[in-house]
Amino acid sequence: MKFKPFIIPVFIPHMGCPHQCVFCNQTSITGHRSGKFSPQQIRDRISEFLGFKNCRRGGVEVAFYGGTFLGLPESYRESLLSEAQEFVENGQVDSIRFSTRPDTVTNSTLDALAPFRVMVVEVGAQSMDDTVLALSRRGHTAEDTKNAVKLLQAHSLRVGLQIMPGLPGDTFESILETGLRVAEIKPDFVRIYPTVVVKNTVLEKWYGSGRFKPLFLAEAIEVTKRLYLLFEARGIPVIRMGLQASGSLLEPGVVVAGPFHPAFGHLVHSSIFLDLAARELQMQERLSKRITLKVHPHDVSKLKGLKNHNMTELIQRFHLEKLQVLPDPAVPQNMLRVVTAKNMQVAHERGGL
Repeated sequence: MKFKPFIIPVFIPHMGCPHQCVFCNQTSITGHRSGKFSPQQIRDRISEFLGFKNCRRGGVEVAFYGGTFLGLPESYRESLLSEAQEFVENGQVDSIRFSTRPDTVTNSTLDALAPFRVMVVEVGAQSMDDTVLALSRRGHTAEDTKNAVKLLQAHSLRVGLQIMPGLPGDTFESILETGLRVAEIKPDFVRIYPTVVVKNTVLEKWYGSGRFKPLFLAEAIEVTKRLYLLFEARGIPVIRMGLQASGSLLEPGVVVAGPFHPAFGHLVHSSIFLDLAARELQMQERLSKRITLKVHPHDVSKLKGLKNHNMTELIQRFHLEKLQVLPDPAVPQNMLRVVTAKNMQVAHERGGL
């Protein structure tokens, strides 16, 4: 069994960022205030998190998040890496990862990483539409993102891209075009963060004046579902959908507007399973009024939906008398089997929309 890596997060909100993007307030998003970490603080944080690791987690990675890592002053950047590298050399940590902007990725900044065991770099692409990037005050272009990915891949680093559907100027079409252009440059994984309005940002002012309208939750689920299926079809894992529901984001007033939901990723997966189940029921020649759906145990909650939403929807749509979901380890994940009253079973793999 392959276990997820054990991530030790070190947050450096806004540090190294040359621009203030209209949507960004990393302090609110991460729950950590700006400020330099001392070497001792870095050591203490890594040591503390190492105490939480259990045998059901994979390799240990120290991750620098929340700022633009390659935009940090070189001496401070190397001091952070050096502290993490000590844990690598004594065998307690396997590797280092960080997030950065596309326009900070150069041959010189990457060459400086050579003494350290950096294995993964996440790049905040946000969009591949230059108009959307300009309206968001990103300060870089889509071409910068393409060049950054090429350089990182040339340096044998795993690359993750972060995108934010629903930025100023975005449309359904431009969001899907961003997905296609991201898929073309073949990152190792993707994160999808639908844009939300956070307090103390330019976007909050624009929202208050009517200049910006965020996606509704249903719209964000639909477009994220399309992106997820697009990436999945091309073998690109989506490792997160929606902002993590940290303590700070859950505080009243921090999220002003937009499609924030603490279980956003679950809502997307449930929507995919609803589409799958509906298609398979429609394909039945003579649909029984009593239906059983079998799925892998890990997929039961996805098929049922939040608060059994999918069950209610399917019963109403197909005029069923009874619909039950049974866990079955023999059913591969992301698939389902329809069991009719006549005990006929048909297996279908989840496909695109």
